Amino acid sequence: MANWYGTARSNYFRVKDKDAFLKWADGRGLGVFKNEESRDLFAIYGGESTDDGSWPSYDVEGDTEIDLVAELAQHLPKGQIAVLMEIGAEKLRYLTGVAIAVNHKGRVVELTLSDIYRKASRIFRVAESEITQATY
Repeated sequence: MANWYGTARSNYFRVKDKDAFLKWADGRGLGVFKNEESRDLFAIYGGESTDDGSWPSYDVEGDTEIDLVAELAQHLPKGQIAVLMEIGAEKLRYLTGVAIAVNHKGRVVELTLSDIYRKASRIFRVAESEITQATY
């Protein structure tokens, strides 16, 4: 059985409190990019938070699950949207991708690569079950 390996990063966004945000990101093991042109814009990436490159979802020290998106929303000022993207694969068996957009209120919009099957079914008027999956 193969392991899933991924890559996760966000867009650039502003934060309410730079120091609080950087402390939170460090505590979650996230890497932080600072925008070269505008030092008040930040992006996050998987960093050392997980072994497989995904966004962290579990706090080992606290022995509890975390909601990274909800936590990030608390750092966003009104009008800012953070977009978290994660892609990965288990060799060529499973290709996955998800994009999550979140605002300062914690409202979320999400889509995945597998959404294409439902969308193609509707647009091309073919039963979704008739579209084969891109897996083994």
